[in-house]
Amino acid sequence: MTGIVSALENLLASIFGVFRNLLLTFLSVFQSIGAVFISFITGIFGLAKDLVGFFFNNVVVLLVLVAAAVGYAVYQQRQGRPVTIPSSKGQQKKLV
Repeated sequence: MTGIVSALENLLASIFGVFRNLLLTFLSVFQSIGAVFISFITGIFGLAKDLVGFFFNNVVVLLVLVAAAVGYAVYQQRQGRPVTIPSSKGQQKKLV
């Protein structure tokens, strides 16, 4: 009789073990999906941060170049020389 009770206990323990492991597997899948989603979002924000940094670093350089060009044009005008740009036909176009 003790053997039958022990066998039934083992059977129920195995059945509950299977359900427990299935539940843990199901929860692990959702945890992995959440980790992938969080990693993706973190990567997107990191990419956006890097792009903004790249843009601002280059904007500073471009602004310095534009300021230099404008300063040179103003200097040329104050010296009485016309400020011109070359055209595609080889002729000079007067800006001011």
